[in-house]
Amino acid sequence: MVRLALKVLVLSLFVLAAAFALRRAFLWEVMPVSWHQPPQPSLALQAAFLLRTIENLAVIVGAIALGAACLFWVRRRKSGASPGLPDGAAD
Repeated sequence: MVRLALKVLVLSLFVLAAAFALRRAFLWEVMPVSWHQPPQPSLALQAAFLLRTIENLAVIVGAIALGAACLFWVRRRKSGASPGLPDGAAD
């Protein structure tokens, strides 16, 4: 279970890096619209918000996966299971 949680953590880090890189590479000039700024293309604004949402979701999933990995690791250490055996195999 620890490996699965760490795989989810790594996957979420890759998604975060990809969304961040795309947003910074192609949409770095897109800002929230205010009254004193010229209007921006709607598609660019929507894409920037979508990529930012993906970044936020990747951070949340990564934090949950890290917490789960830590919890599984602590539970395994307390139960005294052998690191080479799956959970419940020592019974």
